[in-house]
Amino acid sequence: MAPPTVRPKLRPAAAKLPLTATVLSLALLLLPLGFVATHRAFSGGVAVSTSATGDERHREERVLLAGNKDDGNADAAAAAEHAAAVDRHCAGTLHREVCASTLASIPNLARKPLRDVISDVVARAAAAVRASSSNCSSYLRRPRGLRVRDRLALSDCLELFGRTLGQLGTAADELSAGNRTAEESIAGVQTVLSAALTNQYTCLEGFAGPSASEDGRVRPYIQGRIYHVAHLVSNSLAMLRRLPQRRRRRGREALEGYGRVRRGFPSWVSAGDRRRLLEPSAGAADLVVAKDGSGNFTTVGEAVAAAPNNSDSRFVIYIKAGGYFENVEVGPEKTNLMFVGDGMWKTVIKASRNVVDNSTTYRSATLAIEEDDASEREQRSRTGEFLAAIVERDVS
Repeated sequence: MAPPTVRPKLRPAAAKLPLTATVLSLALLLLPLGFVATHRAFSGGVAVSTSATGDERHREERVLLAGNKDDGNADAAAAAEHAAAVDRHCAGTLHREVCASTLASIPNLARKPLRDVISDVVARAAAAVRASSSNCSSYLRRPRGLRVRDRLALSDCLELFGRTLGQLGTAADELSAGNRTAEESIAGVQTVLSAALTNQYTCLEGFAGPSASEDGRVRPYIQGRIYHVAHLVSNSLAMLRRLPQRRRRRGREALEGYGRVRRGFPSWVSAGDRRRLLEPSAGAADLVVAKDGSGNFTTVGEAVAAAPNNSDSRFVIYIKAGGYFENVEVGPEKTNLMFVGDGMWKTVIKASRNVVDNSTTYRSATLAIEEDDASEREQRSRTGEFLAAIVERDVS
């Protein structure tokens, strides 16, 4: 028989429960007290730190607000100064809106010398010329639908734009510092800018036909850009008038604005040219033109073509008495060229190009000279319809 199982006597857990509960209760009681103390200490530190940071932030904000206010005042003052400079420079211009919009985008306008401001306007005009040239070229690249009048006028415009760019470049060079005296450079700038302005209207006139029904069709699509160029150049000329001008000396002038007369000649005619003009015509000539064949050539155009290019010395072409029915073009490469005739009504160059035979205003010139310096004596050019001469040079 198996021995009886002896079970161990278990102590009731309830006997230890009061002590454990007492310890846990004490711990739970002390924990809030520690948390409160820690929270107070921590909260106090944060409060101090937050207060200090807030004061610094307020100070920074006040400084920033004061700085922004100063910057705003400076910007407003600069804008007012710029606007006053625009009003000052645009006073007296014929195209004030164009002037104001052009100058508005020029930085430091109020502090720029007037010469520099004019140079900036000339540069804008040159950019506008390039845009006009590109616009006209685009039409010539699409010849379908173009009238003969349109093609001729567009070709003229492109050639005139090329000359205009050269003239604007000359103006910019003359306006640059250290280029001759101020008065001399201003006179040169006035000359080339006036020629540049004329070129724009000559271009547009080429689209006019014998009647309204024969006018070119392209003009309405290109004239806006060309007028813009003309307005920019016109405004630069108006501003140029406020620069120091060359003083007019007392004395009789051959033509108003062309200088005094000295020994029977304008003062700008050199002593060597005066001697040449006073010598017998044949003796002073390098080439002779005569209708009867007694000279080197029978037409003026042939003599011009035979003259040297880019000559450093004066080259004289003597044109004997007679009527020469031809259109003469003297290119810019024919420098220092002088025409000498036998007298008014004796040596006459004449031609009859006109709008009826599809000649544009630009191409109708009887005598077209593109030199910087040339002289003619006792010679008369005449035409029945449009221009007798186109002269693009500083002295004539």
